[in-house]
Amino acid sequence: MIGLFFEWYFLEIPQRIGKIWGNYLWFFGRYFSIGDLAREFLSPWKGLIFRREKRGFDLGDMLSAFFGNVISCIIGAIMRSFLLVAGLATELLALAAGVAAFAGWVVLLPAIFYFFWKGMALLF
Repeated sequence: MIGLFFEWYFLEIPQRIGKIWGNYLWFFGRYFSIGDLAREFLSPWKGLIFRREKRGFDLGDMLSAFFGNVISCIIGAIMRSFLLVAGLATELLALAAGVAAFAGWVVLLPAIFYFFWKGMALLF
């Protein structure tokens, strides 16, 4: 009976905590699309691409399209960087919460015995 308890306490529940922790990390990574945001970091904002309007050589038209595309990419990078920072911060919080949950579970059994004996000592 005691062997089953220790197997449950030290093997089964830490595996479940790890699985739940992994699910949270997976969810937040997909929710914020961290991989997609990093892959498409310098893509134009909302796919807004400026094209030349005139045929032939027109310096003003070429510069207008070029700078419009550069500004669109800069705005896209700025917006994606905010989302990346928010997503990575959320991942770090989930990671810290998982470590805290695991540490709390490991410390729980010794704490129960300690406080039980401390309470008994206070009673007598």
